[in-house]
Amino acid sequence: MKIGDSIRFLDSVGGGKITQINGAYCQVEDEDGFEMTVPVSQCVVVSEEDDARQAGHATPHTAPASQSAMERMQLKSEAENLKEENGKLKDRIHQLEAENERLKLALLKAQWPENKDKKQGKTDPKKLPLELLVQQRPYEVLRGDVIEVDLHIGQLVESTAGMDNAAILKHQLDVFKQTMQNYRHRKGQRIVFIHGKGEGVLRKAIIDELRLRYPTCLWQDASFQQYGFGATQVTIRG
Repeated sequence: MKIGDSIRFLDSVGGGKITQINGAYCQVEDEDGFEMTVPVSQCVVVSEEDDARQAGHATPHTAPASQSAMERMQLKSEAENLKEENGKLKDRIHQLEAENERLKLALLKAQWPENKDKKQGKTDPKKLPLELLVQQRPYEVLRGDVIEVDLHIGQLVESTAGMDNAAILKHQLDVFKQTMQNYRHRKGQRIVFIHGKGEGVLRKAIIDELRLRYPTCLWQDASFQQYGFGATQVTIRG
């Protein structure tokens, strides 16, 4: 402890700077300029940083991160990078799958050119590749070996202006009938007709049509996991 040191008192609030030391006592000047005599034993030397902290404007120090914390931060960063890379890979895979489908259809079309059908005078639907047959109708989708036909009216027409419920139902049934006609020669072919749950009017009309015109075909509710109660699967039979 020496003259000029900043001190604080042990047993009371306050402190200041030492201006004089006389044996066991010292003179301390507080921040207001008043001097007082206090025992040296009641004084504790403080640094400028301690003074600043007591005044409430010390620069906080962040404790260095532990090794385990740094490792966790690094692993988190690597996980985020991997997640981003995984997303990019998935997008690329989807692009490649779409490109593969495009090339496959192009190959099929090359094998079944339009002029060949014109020379023959007709196209045999039993011989035409299923991928090409499905591609001819926008409301049909080929999922594996199952043809999916969406009978929601919004998928069949651009606008329902001027169509009442009866007209909509008739159009949906016409598409159903045409689909059955298109694939009637493909024995074993499965077709899923998506009609929605609604009030069940379209589903009932489809079942009635199957019983009347296609009694040899098999029908059942389509996969609940995929379609809920809104689709019927038909299997073409003889």
